[in-house]
Amino acid sequence: MPIYLLRHAIAEDNAASDSVRDLTAEGLAQARSITEKFKQHSPAMDAVLCSPYNRAQQTASAVMTLFPDLALITDESIRPDGDAYGVLDAIEGLDVQHLLIVSHNPFLSNLLSAMVDGTMESHRYVANATLHCLSVDVVAPGCAEVVYTLEP
Repeated sequence: MPIYLLRHAIAEDNAASDSVRDLTAEGLAQARSITEKFKQHSPAMDAVLCSPYNRAQQTASAVMTLFPDLALITDESIRPDGDAYGVLDAIEGLDVQHLLIVSHNPFLSNLLSAMVDGTMESHRYVANATLHCLSVDVVAPGCAEVVYTLEP
């Protein structure tokens, strides 16, 4: 089962709160760029989970143009401070074969590390607007393999 992890594009530095930071002009261009690169892989998708934060929602909006029949699912558990192991447990319970998660660091770096290495201690970094495609047979720590990585 492919699971795709996408970090939001570049966001403004200052806002009333972290959750309302919007993408910059460069970030919007990055979101369009990563969408075009992802499109070349002809991905199938059953569900798209997204953080409720503005910058993640804006990044996901660009990618959702590839999946016009899907509704974006906002998920509070994948905010920057989300619990990677708890989300792994939740993914296991989903009835999907292709999943995209749009979120933030440190959550995505922790999730990628846990899925591939079995521990968050490996500190795999996920850069802005970078998408990792993982192959997962069993949704459990250390059971994923990175198939490809796309950068804007």
